[in-house]
Amino acid sequence: MGFTYPFLSDKNADVIRRYDVLHSGGGPKHEDIARPAEFYVDAGGIVQWVNLTENIAVRARPEEALRAIDALKH
Repeated sequence: MGFTYPFLSDKNADVIRRYDVLHSGGGPKHEDIARPAEFYVDAGGIVQWVNLTENIAVRARPEEALRAIDALKH
């Protein structure tokens, strides 16, 4: 299909658990799913900013994420 980036298939939710973003029973059929999350990871691989929610419809606004990244640079 021409994608230029890798996809992750996490059938057993191993990665979701490792990043502590599991929403147990949160799926439409009460299956385990990932909580909405945004991460800023610096060039050294260190997580510098995290935004987690319990609501699938709630995400960080782009300007909120950019403000957080800019604040970390100072």
